[in-house]
Amino acid sequence: MAARSSGLFPREGFNLDAECEITTSPTAAKATLAHAKTIRVIVIGLVGGDATLTIGGQTVEIAEATDLDLNGVGIAHVRGALCDADNNVSYALSAGSVGGVFYELVDGAKR
Repeated sequence: MAARSSGLFPREGFNLDAECEITTSPTAAKATLAHAKTIRVIVIGLVGGDATLTIGGQTVEIAEATDLDLNGVGIAHVRGALCDADNNVSYALSAGSVGGVFYELVDGAKR
């Protein structure tokens, strides 16, 4: 079995830490999103509303009623090639609260 890689975006693992957390203020991502093949966004503990995530200019909607699993986690994927040059990440809530919003690189940089 292959060993997991290390670094900011370890393979096969969630980076649910401050380095990959998304806030309500637009913040530059730690990696160039446009160079990624796929970016995973994770919403944890969304209660009482919906979340709109902005990942490198791409918008992803996570609805509490339809997009969360039984553990209250919503996961979506964004193609890195669709991200623009601003490389910012942020989210907004329609109402309610959220436990945390994170992103991670699923597939490495384009070769």
